[in-house]
Amino acid sequence: MKKAFLVVILSIVFATGCSNETEKSGPVLHQETIGDLAYEIKLSNNHFGMNEEIEVFTSVTNRGKEALTYVSGSSSCPNHALINITHQETNTNLSTKQGEGCTSDLGISTLEPGQKVEDKWIFISKYHSKSRLEPALSGTYDVKVSLPPEDIEITKDYQSKLINPRTSTTIQIILSDNN
Repeated sequence: MKKAFLVVILSIVFATGCSNETEKSGPVLHQETIGDLAYEIKLSNNHFGMNEEIEVFTSVTNRGKEALTYVSGSSSCPNHALINITHQETNTNLSTKQGEGCTSDLGISTLEPGQKVEDKWIFISKYHSKSRLEPALSGTYDVKVSLPPEDIEITKDYQSKLINPRTSTTIQIILSDNN
């Protein structure tokens, strides 16, 4: 009887240990509705190695009754979500994977009631310093997603001022030297 009890206890301890390991790493699906906007974020994992690309799939649905205007990138590189992956301690942002050159014009789009827009962004484990790309630091990062602002105004001192910025949703991921 004592042996059977010990086997059951060890099985529970072993199963609990294994389940904790799998909770540390795995696919991510985050859904949150903020006001009239329903956000969905999908990642293949919540734990990434330094040499891995981080693909972020997003969708934004307008659940309201009014159409929403937003800056949708440029005409050559449209996007329907703003995504930043920011190190929690240093506030450095991971860089996106460089693709084809984008034009500098601003595209404006409208998200109609009931309409859903989707995006896919790819990030790399580097950030922009003053002069070049630097290797990212390991640690916890916030993945912050929002519908882009209604418009962007350039001030007299050449700063960007967001007009009607939207509330964002945030999840966390871990970037480490050993995945």
